[in-house]
Amino acid sequence: MTIGSGIGLLTALFYSVLMPFLISDRHFAYTQVSKYYTLIGIVSFIASLCFAGGLLILIINTVKKDNVSYDQFPKNND
Repeated sequence: MTIGSGIGLLTALFYSVLMPFLISDRHFAYTQVSKYYTLIGIVSFIASLCFAGGLLILIINTVKKDNVSYDQFPKNND
């Protein structure tokens, strides 16, 4: 989940900050801009899949976990 969230954050920053700057500063053609947006879209999709997979693993592990109420808190050894 952390990897997916981190990559998602980076792609969001790329979309909102870096890409408009590059388009205005470098005067890219539409085809070149389209290639960058397609590449970042694919990376963002993979990051979303990583996050979804991590969330699914977390849910499965939480559901399968045995709830033991008598051994919930450690005993005092003093």
